[in-house]
Formats: sequence, structure tokens, C-alpha cells
Amino acid sequence: MKELTLQELKEIELDILKVFHAFCVEHNIRYFLSHGTLLGAIRYKKFIPWDDDVDVLVPREDYERLLSLYQDSDRYRLFSFEKDQNYRYPYAKLCDMTTRKVEFDYDNGMELGVDMDIFPLDAWDDDFAKAKQEEKRLSRNRFRLGLVKLKKPDSLNPVKRFVKGIVMVYCKMFGSAYYIRKIQEDANKPEQKGSAYMGNKAWCVYGQRDIMPAKVFAETENIEFEGEKFPAPKDYDTYLTCLYGDYLPEPPKEKQKTHHSFKAYRL
Repeated sequence: MKELTLQELKEIELDILKVFHAFCVEHNIRYFLSHGTLLGAIRYKKFIPWDDDVDVLVPREDYERLLSLYQDSDRYRLFSFEKDQNYRYPYAKLCDMTTRKVEFDYDNGMELGVDMDIFPLDAWDDDFAKAKQEEKRLSRNRFRLGLVKLKKPDSLNPVKRFVKGIVMVYCKMFGSAYYIRKIQEDANKPEQKGSAYMGNKAWCVYGQRDIMPAKVFAETENIEFEGEKFPAPKDYDTYLTCLYGDYLPEPPKEKQKTHHSFKAYRL
């Protein structure tokens, strides 16, 4: 297998995004560029130079249609827990299966290719205080899921590594599927349709910063990313400010690095 450079990785991810976009246009599925991908589009009109992934948000109703309608090809495969419970994420990934992505410290439950992350966009409680309580519960579930996905305790501190090892043994008794189901149950609550707040509840690593006004996603605007046009929230300023604060200035040089740990290969 040939290891991919960062530039080759970005080119493959852009191709995946184009395939996804074409499918969404054909089937009238609404989605938005999100997270670092949207930040790169606004700040640079392309990938953040040191970034290495593509993220999108899909409103829950459209997300479920996507999972039911998408047909895998020899090259592109859509992974989700709903389709295969060996898959260890509570959100979907569209993968290029002519490649292989190997994470150093995580067990994904199956072999994945270079991918883009597809997050369902869900409603929080209309009461902000109650929404924050929801976020705390989801964070606990994700912490447990992270322990299940770890191949070995990852702390450098020997005491923490020992404690985490004991907790991992306990969590593995339940299995990752148990925690994914708990996250999905909390994320997709029918009684919260039409809420005043929305966000990425399936993988809310930003905590309460991901609880944002639903009006952010009321309208769509096509913006430039790597020479193409893709949809984004029209109120992207509120979205990016909620997640990152003052998002336009670049971070210090020492922080200009990916937070992921993997290698990718062409088969």
C-alpha cells in the first residue's frame, strides 16, 4: 500500500464530497458544510492548510432519507450504525474503498477508507438550561464509547492509565453498540422537533457551544470551497462564532496541526 500525502488525502476527500453533493442534489437532501470544513471555506475558500478531514451536517429527516436511499458502489461505501452494528460511530461516514485509513489508537470495528464525516443535525430542548443537561449526558456516553474504541489505555500518567484500563474492561462488557444506541436515543427525540435550538448531538465534542439557535440553519448559502460551490448555513457567522469564538484570525503556529492520529493508504 502507498501512503498518501496530506495533499493527496485532501484531493480524495474533495472527490468524496463531490460524490456526496451530487447525490444530495439528485435526491433533494439538505446538508451544510460544517466544523473545520466550513471554517476553511470562509477563511481560505479551501481546506484549512493543516486540516485533514471533511465534515457536513444533515438535518435528521434528510439524514434518515440518506441512509435509506444511498446505494454503495465498488468505490464509495456509506457506513452507519443503522446499517451495521459492528461500526463504532453514532454518525455516518462516506468512504473511498480504494483507500485504507488506519487510526493508531482506535478500533473502528471494521476497515474504513478515507472518509468524510456526516453528522445528523438534531434539536435540543427549547429550554437552554435543560439542553445543557442533555449535553452533559451525551458527553458521558461519548466518554464511555471512547473507552470502548480505544485499543489500549492512552494516558501517559501511569495511575490514570491503570484506572482507565479498569474502566475499559468494565465498559467492554456492555460493548460499543450499547453506548451508540444510548447516544442516538438521546440525540433523536421526537418530542423535540421544531426546537428553538439545534446542533450536532451525535458527536457533540464542543459541549454547550454546539447548542445554537435553530434559525442559524433556516437558510442555505452556496459558498466556495476548493474551487467548487457547496451549501453552508447562511448565518455561518453565528455558527462559527458559537463553535470557535473569533474564528477569522489564524491560531498560533504551534497550534496549526491536525488533532487526528492516523495514516491513509492507496490500495
